[in-house]
Formats: sequence, structure tokens, C-alpha cells
Amino acid sequence: MTDTTVNLTLWLLAVLPIVVLVSLVASGRLKTVPAAALTLALALVLATTAFRASGAAVTYALGKGLWTGLWILGVVWTALLLHAACQAMGMGSLGGLLATILPRGTENVLVAAWIFPSFVQGVAGFGTPIVVSAPLLVSMGLSRVRAVALPLIGYNWAVGFGSVGSSFYMGALTARLSAAETHQYALTASVLLGANAMLSGVLVALMHAGRKGLAEGWRLIVVAGPLMAVTQALVVHFEPAVGALAGGTAGLLVVAVRAVRHHTSQVPGADDVREPDEVTALASASGHRPATSPADQAGAAVRHGDAADEARSSFAQLALVMLPYGVLLVTVLAVLLPSGSRGWVKSHLVWGPSFPGSTTGRGVSTPAVDSYQGIALLAHPGTFILLATLLSVGFWMLRGRWPRSGLRTLAPTWLRAATRSSWPVLMLACVATVMSDAGMVRAIAIGISEVTGRAYPALAGLVGAVGSFTTGSTTSSNALFAGLQANVAHLMHEPASTLLAAQLSGGNVGNSIAPVVIVMGAAAVGARDKVGEIFRAVMAPAAVLLLAVVALTVAFTVIR
Repeated sequence: MTDTTVNLTLWLLAVLPIVVLVSLVASGRLKTVPAAALTLALALVLATTAFRASGAAVTYALGKGLWTGLWILGVVWTALLLHAACQAMGMGSLGGLLATILPRGTENVLVAAWIFPSFVQGVAGFGTPIVVSAPLLVSMGLSRVRAVALPLIGYNWAVGFGSVGSSFYMGALTARLSAAETHQYALTASVLLGANAMLSGVLVALMHAGRKGLAEGWRLIVVAGPLMAVTQALVVHFEPAVGALAGGTAGLLVVAVRAVRHHTSQVPGADDVREPDEVTALASASGHRPATSPADQAGAAVRHGDAADEARSSFAQLALVMLPYGVLLVTVLAVLLPSGSRGWVKSHLVWGPSFPGSTTGRGVSTPAVDSYQGIALLAHPGTFILLATLLSVGFWMLRGRWPRSGLRTLAPTWLRAATRSSWPVLMLACVATVMSDAGMVRAIAIGISEVTGRAYPALAGLVGAVGSFTTGSTTSSNALFAGLQANVAHLMHEPASTLLAAQLSGGNVGNSIAPVVIVMGAAAVGARDKVGEIFRAVMAPAAVLLLAVVALTVAFTVIR
């Protein structure tokens, strides 16, 4: 194999670890840890034999995988700590209140599984929206499987322009696009992702409660979906880095307006409780006897007042428990939105290990790197989550609301959850880097492009999905395949922007079913034994999203 050709046998061998992983995870016959271990062992054997990677190359790949896993675990560990702190404050008992923000049950699920995680993705990726949203859905009464599966589908559209545009810019830089081509890439991608933004809302409603869910949620979907899609498209015309953030914000504004209107209508106004004399006079004028006595009317007024006071108290408690999430979002926005502070935190206190270059016996080269996936300590999502947790716990303590036994119960609970979630994340990250450095991931994409020929645009999104499924990151998928997509587009005399937009959008879908992302979400709600069930729950809706990407990509190539 060279960088541009691959035979059928080698292609099948390259695909084999993915097939094994999918089969093991989907069947549920093995738990995540042994499934990940078996897949990693298979990838190592194939890398050193069929793909002729040297022992040194494999060692470097394993080192990269462990470092990548550590990056991800920085999000997982701190998110678990945040969740444990909120649980200690009684978040589990407030789930019913979270389910009453909007008038219909499915609408509230859409807020927590579709709009809110999309907003979070605007500034913090690598599964952060899932580990933040899934516990909220559990507190609302959803099963742990559904609590992870719903946001996996709901937020996928925001990944492309999320994380301050990291995935998008990786594609543009890897493909070496000009300024004009980058602009066209952004506009084309915004159309594909905008369509999936609306489709994601529909799928979440259907996953939650079938046709009943759609009947309950369509009002929010038809307002928030188009608004999020159009807002993102308009914003990326000027600044792609904040496209998903702007879209998610638009969705939250819709929720805020509807919530205010809903709860205002539930609180009786002064005009709803008439004075006793007024009631008697109206009854006499109409020839009817009052239905209730003046004393009854006064009692009703008191009960309405008590109900209003109770509602205000409940929402005050909800706001107190949800404080870490608010602090998290405010902090992230304050630091990462301004270009000056964003540039500073991303360029200071950054460290990543260096790795030598390597070349396999089949001619696949991996360049040396001085700082592999450098962790910017001040810009890492885990840093923001930890800061939000500590500030919130401090505030609760000062207000006398933190339970006395909170720290004694929080520490061991968090430590057990963090330990159990670490091994599968590390092993799956190593699978990705071994397959990448050995040339296996690239072989899969090249084989698809060689076989399909002129029909390749229909499968460009699939290539992106394979990359992010394997690595757990759309950014990594673009790093692997954006150059390939641009080269294929040139050979086919197609605009690179079309195939790159398909690569980005397909990568988003693959991210939603990536085992490492699913493991992160499952760990956040204590469902590590449910990874297979979660995977099966998201497969069909993810296929629908990928088909939408395929259809729009083909439409773009035909229209041109």
C-alpha cells in the first residue's frame, strides 16, 4: 500500500477492528473494558503484521493514545465531580421541576437534550455537552440509557462549528483552502448542519415518546430549529468560530421567552381574585347565586398565594442547585469569546509530549511532533468545570446550604466513578492512534474513494463518520481526511467546499456514535454497563442523520 492505493485484502483488514468493536459493543456480549481491550489487541496485531508498523511506531502510537485519553479524562473526571456535587445538593429531587419549565413534557426533554447541549458544544467539545446534559435528564426521570442517547443525537449538529470552530478550522487548514474557499466551505457546511439541527430535534422527540413526543414537541421544534439553523448560517458568514454558540443561544432565547409566558400564565393575577362584594354584585345582576361565599373566595386567594410562593421557592432551589452549570457557561464565555483572552489562555501553560516520526513498511509516514495535542491548562474544558464546581461549593458553604456530610460522601463516590470510567477511555483512545499511525484509517478512506469513483460524493460524509467514530473527535477526523477530500474533489473537478462540508457533517454524526464519547456519557450517569444499549439506541437515528448529509451532498453536486 502507498498513500494513494489500497488493495481489497488490506482494506478488509483495516476495517476489521471497527467491525469487531461495533459488534462487541452493539451485542452487549462483553462489557466495555474487555471489548476495548480485545479491539486494541487486534489493532496492534494488524498494525505490526499486515501494515508493517515497527515496534517503535506502535509504541509512539500508544503513547499518543494514552495522552489523548488523559485529555478526555480531564473532562470526564471533573464532570463527574460536578455531578456528584449537584447530587449532594439534592439535584435528584428537583427533576420534576426541570420537567415543568415548558408546558409539555417532550418540550422540556428537548431543552435538556437538544438545545442546551448544543449551546454547551459551542464553547466546549470532546463530549462535554453529554456529560453535562445526561445527569440533568436522569434527574428529570429518564432512564440512564435514554439520558445519554438523546443528547448524543440532539447536539451533533453543533459539533462542526462548536468548540470555538476547532473542527471547522482543522478541515480548512489541513485542506489548505484559500480565504474564498474557506468562506464557501463555511456556507456549505452551515446548510448541511442546519438541516440536521432541525432533524435532530425531530429525532429526539421521536426517540423520547414516538409520535406522542412529536405531537408534544413540534411547537418548540418548528420555532427553535429553523432559528438555530439560520442564526448559525448567518454568523458563520462573518465568523465561523462562534456559529454553533450563536445557534445554541438563539435556541435558549426561544426557551426563555416561552418559559416566561408559560409561568406567567400559571400565576393568578390580581384581577383573577375578585373582592367579595364584587362577586356578590355580579351574581345578583346576572340572577345567579354566587358559586362560592366571600370566605371561600378569600380562602382561594390565600391558596393561590401559597402556591405561588411554593413555586418561587422551588425555582429558587433549582437555581441554587444548577449554579455550577451557570458559572461554567459564564466563565467559558467570558474567557473564550473575546479573541484576546482566548488567544492568551490557549498559548500559555500549554504542554504536550513530543514524539519522533515513523514510517511503516508500506510507506505510510507519520511526521514527528514537538507538542502532541498540547493541553492548554487554562483553556481545557476540565479546568472550567473544576472551577465552576469549586466556586459553587464555596458559595453553598457560605450560604449554609452545603450538607455537613457532603464532602465525606462526595469524595469516595467520585473516586469510584472516575476509576471505573478511565480504562475504556484510555484503551479506545489507543485504538484510534494505533489505527491512525499504522495507516489503517487512511486505508479505509482511500479504499472507499477508489471503489466509488464518480459516486464518491455520496460517501464523503461516511468517510468523515468513520474518522470520528474511530477517534471520537470530528477535529481528529478532519485532520485525517480533509486533505484526502480536497484531493478527491480536485480529481473530480468538484469544489472542495462540498466534500469538506460532507466530511465535517458526517464527522458530526460519527461523533454521536463514537464508543469513547458514549463511554463518557455513560460514566457521567453511572451506566458503564449500558454502553451497548446506548449504542443500539443511537444507531438508527444516526443513520437518518447521515442519510440527510448524503442527500444534501449529492444535491449540491448535481445543482452545480
